[in-house]
Amino acid sequence: MTAAASHRDFLFEIGTEELPAAAARSAAAQAGPLAAQALAKHHLDMDRDSISIWVTPRRIAVYINKLPVMQQSQEITDRGPIASKAFDADGNPTRAAEGFARAKGVGVDELEVREHDGQQFVFAVSRKEGLPATAILHEACREILLGINFPKTMRWQGEGMRFSRPVRWLAAKFGSETIEFEIHGIACGGVTRGHRFLANGPVPIESAAEYKESLRAAKVIVDQEERRGAILEGLALEAGKRGASFIDPAGELEEVMYLVEFPSVQAGEFAEEHLRLPARVLTTCMQSHQRYFPLTAEDGSMMAGFLYVMNGDPASAPEITSGNERVLEGRIEDAEFSFDKDLATGVEAMRAGLGNVVFHRRLGSLEEKAVRLEALVKVFADLVDLCGPDLKTAMAAASLAKADQVSIMVQEFADLEGYIGSVYARLEGYPSDVSDAISEQYLPDSAGGNIPVTVPGAVLSIVDKADNIMAAFAVDEVPTGSRDPYGIRRAAAGISVIATRFGFDFDLEALFTEAHRLFLDQKADVNRDAAIAAAARDFVFDRIQNRLSDDGMPVEVAEAARAAGLGSMLRLEMLASALDAFRSQPAFDDLHTAYFRCTKIAAKAGADLQGATVDESLFEEETERGLFRTVAEIEPEVNRLTDSRDYAAALAAAAGIRPVVDRFFDDVMVMAEDEKVRNNRLALVLRAAAMLRRLGDPMRVAAAPKKET
Repeated sequence: MTAAASHRDFLFEIGTEELPAAAARSAAAQAGPLAAQALAKHHLDMDRDSISIWVTPRRIAVYINKLPVMQQSQEITDRGPIASKAFDADGNPTRAAEGFARAKGVGVDELEVREHDGQQFVFAVSRKEGLPATAILHEACREILLGINFPKTMRWQGEGMRFSRPVRWLAAKFGSETIEFEIHGIACGGVTRGHRFLANGPVPIESAAEYKESLRAAKVIVDQEERRGAILEGLALEAGKRGASFIDPAGELEEVMYLVEFPSVQAGEFAEEHLRLPARVLTTCMQSHQRYFPLTAEDGSMMAGFLYVMNGDPASAPEITSGNERVLEGRIEDAEFSFDKDLATGVEAMRAGLGNVVFHRRLGSLEEKAVRLEALVKVFADLVDLCGPDLKTAMAAASLAKADQVSIMVQEFADLEGYIGSVYARLEGYPSDVSDAISEQYLPDSAGGNIPVTVPGAVLSIVDKADNIMAAFAVDEVPTGSRDPYGIRRAAAGISVIATRFGFDFDLEALFTEAHRLFLDQKADVNRDAAIAAAARDFVFDRIQNRLSDDGMPVEVAEAARAAGLGSMLRLEMLASALDAFRSQPAFDDLHTAYFRCTKIAAKAGADLQGATVDESLFEEETERGLFRTVAEIEPEVNRLTDSRDYAAALAAAAGIRPVVDRFFDDVMVMAEDEKVRNNRLALVLRAAAMLRRLGDPMRVAAAPKKET
């Protein structure tokens, strides 16, 4: 059989009512792995890179280039008795072998002896010839269809099947051959459907290879990446005609590409008088819900125009554009009304109204939160030695940070919180550094999002997030599973990345302890257990560990750094990075061996010996004195280097103790009969172990996967 005849292209299409963009993205992510899994299960060997997934609002298509026309043959092996029981000393089959062969329908002479778990067994081996792919592809299609999961599903026509939207048709082609089957009353055939408005009706699929072009002729660009490119090209073209650039700060393109099947870009306008509104307000009006793309001039200023992506007939563009302009005009007028009303109220009056807004039913109002933020700024300033203008600015920003929560604008456009408050503060004459800090308080607002660029903004963001995290712990509403209604995991990650970027070296538990105390001082209905501050710290450290792991650091290395008992996020990351680098150096073995030998013996010491003073007069061996002197020499250097955060040098210095540790354990019986001598030796080993422990746990580092060279 030729290579061409041994393989064909395969297509499976699920036709639906219009999918939400989120469901389309989810299907695009799931369909490929599901197809690979289903085909592997049915022994249809293929390269995973040959799978393409194409998703539009009305279809999910799985396309595979060069799928085998025959299922792989399978060797079926059944293990029987151990070989020594199946054959006697002369090699003759025993009754055990004969019974096994009879049960499996093979001759005794067909049994094979093979090794299993280090022993020789007899096996009955048979071969199952592969079936034609056409005989099993319908089962793979069923598994793909039923395997796609959506957070929200619906059921229709009384059938048992659930999907994001009703499935209206199925199509499957293997080369030019149609794969026919039925599931939940839906027949699968060789016909798809064109664009709902531009080419509505059945579209025969002659072969899998012709699928894309057949749909293109029916006004459907099935490949989402091709649609993305067409949209970007159209946006650039229409913007260029107007001497403008388009912007997409909300990332609406990622949604729009899943809302259209045959995109065309059109332009609309709005009254220039609306340009008096802040640019971000106008952008929010255009992008929130409407998914328009704002236009900017060469100098970056807003223009009184926008672009949008249409899925209908371009001949109807004037009417559709007019409708979009009316909708946008209404939204901008609403924003203007809200903006003007807020300006008339004033940011100070908004601040005074925070007492009427509940922050949490057990934690009081936003007024009480504002008071806590001001107090936490002072606490944080003491922890990081912040003073002068930055502290003054952060205090002023903390006082006004939540004022816009009572504004009409935030009630209308929640995405503007923080930003619109900064605008109101600036318009009322507050210094720009205060308004900048107010606008940065919620950053980063997503994974990998922008972080504050000013010190006061960074401080305000950290204390606001710390207050939110402690609030969740204080009312026993810590995130569980995938649920995180208050965004506490994102807040924890945000604190970490800001502290690292700004070099804030502080005890995180101390900040949480003060945050907890403020809730108690305000007589809030909270968990009074002081241990929740440490729990909140560990919660943040877990997020750091996850981030380091995502960046490629073995989890064992991050756990080893945490074993040092550091309270500073900055130091934790620096130590973890140093350990990750040091583990590939020859000196790491010295550090690991010294730590292992010391901690193994130190584990035998009682709690009363922790921190006990070593008495030199009880030394009996010169190697005891040698270890004592070496620890006394190295310990100050390790402490100095760790205090200055030079963990690479500290690790190298600590590793130098190994020769002395080896001699000590070779020459000295630590568990001596004399209790005083024994306890003194244990205290010495404990001191050495504690010094090494400042640099984490090398034993956990050693358990990490080896670095690739």
